[in-house]
Amino acid sequence: MYLKRLKIVNFKNFGAFEAEFSPKINSLTGPNGTGKTNILDAVYYLCFTKSYFASTDVQNIRHGENFMMLEGVFSDESGDRQVLMSLQRGAKKTVKRDGKQVERMGEYIGAYPLVIVSPADRDLIADGSSLRRKFIDGVVSQTSSQHLDAVVSHARIIELRNALLKTPSVTSLQIDVYDKAMIELGRKIYEGRQSFLERFVPVFKKTYSDISGGGEQADITYTSIFENPDAGEILHAARARDLMVGFSTTGAHKDDLKFTLDGYPVKNYGSQGQQKTFLTALKLAQFHFITSLTGRKPILLLDDIFDKLDSRRVEYIMSLVNGDTFGQIFVSDTQPERIRELMRAQGEGHSIFTL
Repeated sequence: MYLKRLKIVNFKNFGAFEAEFSPKINSLTGPNGTGKTNILDAVYYLCFTKSYFASTDVQNIRHGENFMMLEGVFSDESGDRQVLMSLQRGAKKTVKRDGKQVERMGEYIGAYPLVIVSPADRDLIADGSSLRRKFIDGVVSQTSSQHLDAVVSHARIIELRNALLKTPSVTSLQIDVYDKAMIELGRKIYEGRQSFLERFVPVFKKTYSDISGGGEQADITYTSIFENPDAGEILHAARARDLMVGFSTTGAHKDDLKFTLDGYPVKNYGSQGQQKTFLTALKLAQFHFITSLTGRKPILLLDDIFDKLDSRRVEYIMSLVNGDTFGQIFVSDTQPERIRELMRAQGEGHSIFTL
């Protein structure tokens, strides 16, 4: 599966852009600020119906315009499929596949698997646990619509419970109703995350070792109240605190992943190069996981991946790109010389776009 064609109208800095892509490597080169990352984000949007970078859809509409549109043609052994996404200010987003409206995003997510490696990924290390939960749930949801449904339903229950906690006349019986749903959905989410990590972490460790040369040991551990069989009692014990602060302080929505190098938090002890290697290994392991589970190679977006990596690690990643491991790849870089070197090693089957 690959993206054959892309058309952009009023998306971020682009008024209009059209391109046909190689099923192998597509390289975007040019100075900072020319829109390389925005093209990658448009590809991401077509696969997930949202931006990887913008927190709200309206931020993707070009300044001064009232609408945006993205159109793509995906191709595989069964033929071509057209995807169209549009948004007007003040209106609901429209998603169509082969001219038919997509009503449930759960039916769409995973149809066009994709993995992105971006400088923005550093927030997975530097920021709070919500982004790490978003990462793990995003990977699992690409292969399990049931997990996505559980995550969405759980978020809605938390929203309603939080509103109830702020109500002066709230009763214990009312909260009990939401607590029961939180436990049932939370345990499903926990089991999905735990099952995923049992298979994912060994792949991640090997990928990190391959990139780094084995100098240090990387690891990921998962913390959750559902590690305790009495998670319901933990939730009940937190009720007085929840009522005091007006929101739910424990549950699956507070789970976290701990990223370590040689047992120490990578956030505090990892160099910039080690942190970037950690994140790159995380995303490449995600690629391998999805491929092994679905038998399909996700589209791979490599946004400014070579920055802050030493020459040995750059060479290793370039050797991966030039191999047969991946399917369609998009690479952005500010250095055209490095792109040309990469393409010379690749031989035929690549395209270069200079912005």
